[in-house]
Amino acid sequence: MSVTAAPRPRIVCVSTYGGHAGGAAVAMQRLATALAAAGAIVEIVTSRGPEAAAGRRIRRCIRHGRTPLSNTLFSADWPTWDIAAHPAVVAADVIHVHWVAGFLDAAAIRRLAATGKPVVWTQHDMRAFTGGCHYPAGCAGFTADCRGCPQLVPRLAAVPERTLRRSRRLLRGLPLTFVAPSRWLAAELARASLFDPMSHAVHVIPNGIDLARYAPAADKAAARARLGLPADGLAILLGSVSLAESRKGTAAAAAALAILAERLRAAGGPPAVAVTCGAGDLALPGIAHRHLGALDEPGMIAALHASDLHLTMTREDNLPNTVVEALACGLPVVGSAVGGVPEMLHTGVEGWLVAPDDPAAAATALFAMARDPHLLAAAGRAARDRAVTAFDARLQAHRHLALYRGLPPPRGPGLTPATTARLLAPTPAVVPLLAPPPLVRDCLRRIRRLSRWR
Repeated sequence: MSVTAAPRPRIVCVSTYGGHAGGAAVAMQRLATALAAAGAIVEIVTSRGPEAAAGRRIRRCIRHGRTPLSNTLFSADWPTWDIAAHPAVVAADVIHVHWVAGFLDAAAIRRLAATGKPVVWTQHDMRAFTGGCHYPAGCAGFTADCRGCPQLVPRLAAVPERTLRRSRRLLRGLPLTFVAPSRWLAAELARASLFDPMSHAVHVIPNGIDLARYAPAADKAAARARLGLPADGLAILLGSVSLAESRKGTAAAAAALAILAERLRAAGGPPAVAVTCGAGDLALPGIAHRHLGALDEPGMIAALHASDLHLTMTREDNLPNTVVEALACGLPVVGSAVGGVPEMLHTGVEGWLVAPDDPAAAATALFAMARDPHLLAAAGRAARDRAVTAFDARLQAHRHLALYRGLPPPRGPGLTPATTARLLAPTPAVVPLLAPPPLVRDCLRRIRRLSRWR
């Protein structure tokens, strides 16, 4: 008797960016690769076309209308594209949406749900359920109505409130399955006013990493020599996409390194060296400093192999890729106990958790490992073990495939005859740009009246 093999699931991953263009794009790409290795048929749809001129004006308007509270990304809900008739979407069994700021808005997500295919939406930050901020800087407005946003000046106060109201109207009642890489982000989503417990579900699946590619250095001394680092002394890696982003706590990290340098000088031990990466630079007085700039994946692996430890003083974060990468390469982590970071390591095992904006506590943890090579080595072994058990990309793919199998089967295209006709029509050569909502049209009218934004 012949046995018919189960059909391979077809997954389309939708993301604003692919490749190594930011943490969300990296996480999406890693999942897509792991799903393909597990037997799924995976296609990726990203935003590749030139940004609409109106979109550039809106971004400029928001940038000039920010308050000093935060400089983390804040994005409007437009431009947005209709990809429901894209060939990869039409062919897919499951539509897996990732980070889509500047690519898809709530109306575009609703059109994807209207195809009748299951829609899974991974939250890489908080943007999808706020009025525009990607991290709220301590504000809980997203749990209500985003009124009086502290990240925008008063003349733009209506933007987040009206954006969130529109997103709630369009997404509530849709059968959406959310994925959060951390329990912290899942809890934030669950308390958001946009979340509809009657029709929305949220599952926690940590991001994964290729443990063969990200592994402890075979020869750390050679790796340090290749980057021009001294042969001895603790090499401390820190960095992010932008070193100027205040949310990442680089000022607190710099203060911690200054305290560490002073304590090492007083103790007569070998000096530490800081290895930094990311756009911009970071002033680190009193400590040797090697800045590597923005890195691609091979460059990041080289930096990890040359370092002994990873320091992150982030103030708000989901499940930082840099922490996953450090653990996989056998680097202990000293990190602030915020967001999803406490879910990634345990104090005294894979590293140390400290209070945010507490450089003295971070310096104490760094000093302990600088002075005790056995403690550093034990924490490094535990870090690798933690990555193997919790962040293996194969485990992440297995969990997603199990999630996909449990989703309701496709209902067939369309919710109305007009939608059905549109979806079954020949695929357009260019994915159409959806008309801006009234909020955006109002914003554009305001911009035109201000000469400095013309």
